[in-house]
Amino acid sequence: MTKLAAFFLLTGTLCLGSCSPSKKLSTPTVSIHLPDSLPTLPSSEIDLPFKVPGRPLLAMADSIVPKEFTSEGWPAYLQPSCDFRYKYRFVRSAFVISCTNNKLTLQLKGNYQVAGGKCFCAMNKPVSPWIAGNCGFGNEPMRRVEISIQSQLSFLPDYRVQTSTHTDPIRALDKCIMSMFSVDMTQQIIDSIRSSLNGICSSLDQNLAGMNVSTSIRQTAAGTLQKTAIGSYGYLSVHPTEIRTGYLNYQKDTFYLPVGISCRPELSSDSSHHSPIPPLPPLRAGARKNGIFLYLQANYDYEFISKLINDSLRNRTFLFKGRTVIVKDVAIKGIANHQVEIKIDFAGDRKGRVYLRGTPILDTAKQTLTVPDISYSLESKDLALKMARSLLRNKIRKSLQGNSYLDLAVLLKANLPALNAQLNRPLGSGLYSSGNIQELKLIGLLPGEKTLQAQLYVNATLAIIGTGISL
Repeated sequence: MTKLAAFFLLTGTLCLGSCSPSKKLSTPTVSIHLPDSLPTLPSSEIDLPFKVPGRPLLAMADSIVPKEFTSEGWPAYLQPSCDFRYKYRFVRSAFVISCTNNKLTLQLKGNYQVAGGKCFCAMNKPVSPWIAGNCGFGNEPMRRVEISIQSQLSFLPDYRVQTSTHTDPIRALDKCIMSMFSVDMTQQIIDSIRSSLNGICSSLDQNLAGMNVSTSIRQTAAGTLQKTAIGSYGYLSVHPTEIRTGYLNYQKDTFYLPVGISCRPELSSDSSHHSPIPPLPPLRAGARKNGIFLYLQANYDYEFISKLINDSLRNRTFLFKGRTVIVKDVAIKGIANHQVEIKIDFAGDRKGRVYLRGTPILDTAKQTLTVPDISYSLESKDLALKMARSLLRNKIRKSLQGNSYLDLAVLLKANLPALNAQLNRPLGSGLYSSGNIQELKLIGLLPGEKTLQAQLYVNATLAIIGTGISL
């Protein structure tokens, strides 16, 4: 919007550099008629990957699953019957994680040692010495096993996470046969390990079943679901109509979860928050192609636009044909018939005030802005300006109408670095966004008496990246 005003300002500078018309507005030679409203925009689609490094999740799993399993009472013997007793110790390795389409797999290897003994019993009491045997003690290597834990994830409409976790059959790489009394302890140890892991799996499912992630999502999205300041461009409201999630996958030490939002975003100069954060729509399953396809409705009041203009142009000096023009104040307002008026107070080689009026016409195909019906007025006490009034009036009008043109494609390209900066910034604790704009164009423009409406199309790539997870 600042560049639009600067465009009018430059035409005014051209007028001043030539000389002066009368104080009365010049009469435009073109009549412009615009519709009273812009067309309704399609729904915007924001589909992006949410990325989280895998190491924090591995650390969480590592903290939940004990590194060592032992028989009850270790290192004392556990005696399940009168004539048999044993003890075991199992030590696991680190996890190896994988995830494909919401199916999470934790694989690990482990080593165990076991010792046992047998005796003769009478009347349910030992009557002979214990005959002992063991595997994995002393110089003998511990026996090896492989373990795989599977968990199927589901995201429910109420934003709860549901899991179904189980242990796959444990694979014994080495058997433990106590030769002194020919007892194969392998299966018994495996059954004990599986029993412990099944208890952990059940506890994990119960804990996750009670976890509602909508609270954390609302906290993360709080600034977006209401109004978020977008640099000097105003305040953005997203207005989501649908939120969806795809499948969780794991690649190169990173979890990827596609998240999609259908919304009707608005950009405005109004910074007020009139309502609390709206409720989230039900979470739906489904993923689309990554990318942002944004149809953005923008509404700016003229006071906001005038402030932006003055922040950029007040006391700026322009040189035209050896003359110096200093901008002291700029004000823009809407008038009837979808026209705008810009008032410019200037100083320098000449002092005075210039008014520019016209109807901005947007060519969406060429991405150009013209003002074919531009008119002007100049108020000044400068005698030299007054003397040139009658001689150059027609020349000024033709010059203004011939130069009332702005190449929007060049202007928008010049603003891309600032706009891309809004896509690459922290979003909260341990969360930031990364992306860039692929296409940006103005698809609608309509001045009103109170607000200036604009419609933009934005195609961009964006990813939300978490640096960790909260345990």
